[in-house]
Amino acid sequence: MSPPTPSAPIQPPADSPNAGRLHHAKVNLAYLALGEKAAVAPASLTMRSALTTTRYVIRYLIRRLLRYAKYALAGAAIAAIGGTILGTIGSGLAFFAAPGIGVGMGMGVLTAVAKFGWRHRGDHFRGGVWQGMTARALAGNDGATDEAIDAANAEERRRAENRKTREDVWMRV
Repeated sequence: MSPPTPSAPIQPPADSPNAGRLHHAKVNLAYLALGEKAAVAPASLTMRSALTTTRYVIRYLIRRLLRYAKYALAGAAIAAIGGTILGTIGSGLAFFAAPGIGVGMGMGVLTAVAKFGWRHRGDHFRGGVWQGMTARALAGNDGATDEAIDAANAEERRRAENRKTREDVWMRV
């Protein structure tokens, strides 16, 4: 006699469609709680799919809640330690180490300038300058030619800026 070959997972027997509402509710709750391991599965494929999806969503939400509870517990422990031991020892030092209003304002201004620059000159910082060089490299130009082109372009940009400054009445000193 040969050993049995592995086949598809064994499905629980289907629920009879002629049973009462209480029996269907018990079968659905058992399938919701146990999944494929339930003794009897709902007869309807739609109901089985809905219960399986609901089961996965509930498990996901419980895992998220436990994860956030763990973070909250760790944060509460750190706050308790920081508020008691370190707060007692370092309260005098914190008076001198804490930033004042001027330092806070300076940090805010620097953050605003950095964000503004990243939004408005972002292509320059994120590689927009290198796109011309990449195109020339893919075209097969040599380094010396690229240097000459870059120098000519820089000189032309400087002249264009000077022209624009001279034409703008408000930029004159």
